[in-house]
Amino acid sequence: MNFWQQLKRPFFVLAPMDDVTDVVFRQLVAEVAPPDVFMTEFVSIDGLQSAGRERTLERLRVFPGESANLIAQIWGNDPEKYELTAREIAASGNFAGIDINMGCPERGIVARGCCGGLIGNYELAGEIIAAVKRGAPGLPVSVKTRVGLNAIITEEWTGWLLQQNLAALTIHGRTVREMSKVPAHWDEISKVVKLRDQLAPHTVIIGNGDVLSRAQGEQLATQTGVDAVMIGRGIFHDIDVFSSEHIERTPEERIAVLLRHVELYEQWGSTKHFQVLKKFFKIYVAGWPNAAELRAQLMDATTPAEVRTILAQAQLPAAV
Repeated sequence: MNFWQQLKRPFFVLAPMDDVTDVVFRQLVAEVAPPDVFMTEFVSIDGLQSAGRERTLERLRVFPGESANLIAQIWGNDPEKYELTAREIAASGNFAGIDINMGCPERGIVARGCCGGLIGNYELAGEIIAAVKRGAPGLPVSVKTRVGLNAIITEEWTGWLLQQNLAALTIHGRTVREMSKVPAHWDEISKVVKLRDQLAPHTVIIGNGDVLSRAQGEQLATQTGVDAVMIGRGIFHDIDVFSSEHIERTPEERIAVLLRHVELYEQWGSTKHFQVLKKFFKIYVAGWPNAAELRAQLMDATTPAEVRTILAQAQLPAAV
């Protein structure tokens, strides 16, 4: 069964983000305002198929009941390791599908011919897709990519991808070179939808780039015809970004969500350094007078206990 075809259009996806969409944050979002689909952090096939695999396996941890709408996203450039990794993912029974990262713009990774560095490398990209399908014949395989490497080649690149019999294709509307420095080209994403209609009607198209609210995502879906919208950085502006109803949280409510995040961090016995948790503070501590001062205090904390002490002593306004 194709997981992607069972979702009501338009649906919403939480983007895979390194050191963000781990099991801790995904469980929090699931409790607060869940999307229709989650993706893991980027999972390195090299890391998983090496002596350091235990650390990499942390990126594949799931919380109870999550498997039904969770996609494992993997990256690398070795087809054999892709196949081995896909086989492990399928055997775990913890995922609804596998997504191949062909879009991350991090320079060091791209220089190695991985992620965004695969754009335009048709032979290797084809071998990778085929390897994942061999390793996990029972799971739908998808790709997340961009509209080009150094220049926009939407029709050439995505037209080729659409001929690879993918279950879903996520398009970030920028080139690798553009990173996030220019507005996303949603007009290019529209072109992918038209190509899909001609070449691969069964492939689900997911648009990604600059979406900061569900309403905006729904509008873009109507305008472009995408089946779904992926939101990444937008969740740092609003933890409730996937809610179908507008939620305006009081400072006390925001702090309660932050405390739950810290609690989950401890419950999962995260192997990540406490410093990683600090990148989330701006989600919860913002939007009221003196919020910046409280956030600065939190950034100086070194343990969850210190965070709790600071929040317990904080003077919060009754409403924003």
